[in-house]
Amino acid sequence: MSLSGFASEQVRDRVLASLNRSFETFYEHSIAVDRHGIINWISDSYSRFLGCTESPLGRHITDLIPGSYLPQVMATGKPVLLDLLQLRNQWTLVSVVPVHNEQGEVEGAFGFVATDSPTSGMKPLLERYNQMQREVREALRYREGRSARYKLSQIAGQSETIRLVKQQIRQAARFDITVLLTGETGTGKELFAHSLHDLSDRAEKPFVSVNVAAIPETLMESEFFGVASGAFTGAKKEGRPGKIEVAGDGTLFLDEVGDMPLALQSKLLRVLQEREFERVGSNQVQTTQVRIVAATSRNLEQMVADGSFRPDLYYRLNAMPIRLPALRERLDDVDALGERILDDCCSRLGVLPKSLTDEAVRLLKTYRWPGNVRELYNVLERACILNETLSHIDAAQLLPMIQTLPKTSAMDSQSAQSQKAEPPETGLTLKQRLKIEEARIIQETLQLCDGNRTEAAKRLGLSRAALYNKL
Repeated sequence: MSLSGFASEQVRDRVLASLNRSFETFYEHSIAVDRHGIINWISDSYSRFLGCTESPLGRHITDLIPGSYLPQVMATGKPVLLDLLQLRNQWTLVSVVPVHNEQGEVEGAFGFVATDSPTSGMKPLLERYNQMQREVREALRYREGRSARYKLSQIAGQSETIRLVKQQIRQAARFDITVLLTGETGTGKELFAHSLHDLSDRAEKPFVSVNVAAIPETLMESEFFGVASGAFTGAKKEGRPGKIEVAGDGTLFLDEVGDMPLALQSKLLRVLQEREFERVGSNQVQTTQVRIVAATSRNLEQMVADGSFRPDLYYRLNAMPIRLPALRERLDDVDALGERILDDCCSRLGVLPKSLTDEAVRLLKTYRWPGNVRELYNVLERACILNETLSHIDAAQLLPMIQTLPKTSAMDSQSAQSQKAEPPETGLTLKQRLKIEEARIIQETLQLCDGNRTEAAKRLGLSRAALYNKL
């Protein structure tokens, strides 16, 4: 070997050693799997980064990292070098290399991960990339907050009652008319309002949703109509638009419109009749072509009779009334609703896909569902979390979570649904029993107050916001 050749080998060895040290510094975390994708080694730092509370050894890589490149590399035998993967809500830089045996077969693979921590040399790039992703998410959230998020096709169920409601929504969407959605809490009033907007000629215009009951009475007027510049001390110099102005020529959805104070009702009536309004602190009249879709779980007719709701506003809002059925009125839809909810929960929680057994569906149909679809969602979401490794949800997993009713004949079903169900004591903790009792007391109080949540909150000794959180 010549002297120059020997020198070249020395330089190569030094370069490779330097690259090796750089590789170890650059990639903080690493993991290895066998030919079946089972994790057989993970660095302590990577385990901590992933938030593992117990050793992941023996689990499949996709159980720990659903979007991992390791299965792809083992299937193709080709490495993945310097690619991006989102882990724990941040972007990381990963490389994955296959491990071959003497016969050239893939025996497993190693994964190496760099994050934007100070020790990785990729901090500036990954930090900037993660910042860009956060900005994109914020922009998307803002855009989605001003447009319809749900379509009519996303509403599960084929019962006669829900098909009639869908047909009414399609008809209402064709005409520029005010719509009033009524029904118990949890029947999907906002979902149907989004669907109506999506089917209308205003679909490309803003959709603005306002929960009237969640706004303090002192802020309601400025929230709806906006604030003029310099209207009061502390107001923005340029003023602030209200929800009517933000909605523009789109749709303004007023959830729980029955909680609107009388003083504001007269001003909303002016918007509906004259198509005009004024910002707080301004004498300048502005016009609007906004479409109003209102919703309530209260009996507005009774409120009109009691004098707590303006009759002229009620008749304006009630131009196209659509009543949404309670879940107990459409129990045939429980199967389809359950499967749709399970798919959504499993995807969002990142757990094994699940389905309901026939016994589970039969059990769900014996319950009166005072919280309607929202309550069904909560029950199935808890079932997904508590039975993460199961592929099927059976009645045994659901029984501790709901108050069951005895099976009744068709003749007695309506009266049975109006009876109060006793919580099953077997298998329930004290905390679970207290929560069931609390829910029962809240429901009874709401019935005594004819759905008036403000009055119910007073009787229960709660603020209105606290009652909404519990509901």
